[in-house]
Amino acid sequence: MYTLHCTKKLLDRIRQPVAPVAAEPDTKLGNWYATALFWKPQVVLAVNERSLLPVFVPLAPASSVIQRLPGELADVLRRQEVPGAFSDNQLSKMNEAVCL
Repeated sequence: MYTLHCTKKLLDRIRQPVAPVAAEPDTKLGNWYATALFWKPQVVLAVNERSLLPVFVPLAPASSVIQRLPGELADVLRRQEVPGAFSDNQLSKMNEAVCL
């Protein structure tokens, strides 16, 4: 599990329930911060709290952004040549997210 801290403009778009408190993340990467960028095409910029690693996720469809973030992260980690054991471990723990 991980926590995604979202800006209000992103929360308005994704319409996900907001948790009352942040939970401790299960991953070594920790929490994420995200905002919507209304470029063409519209994207979500998610930045990791510990590593400051940026990940872009297409905004459409907005309702599944949280579920698609781990897949986009996997692509970024593979391009950065992060060892497969580490990335597989982290991605397996990102099956659940809390949105703040």
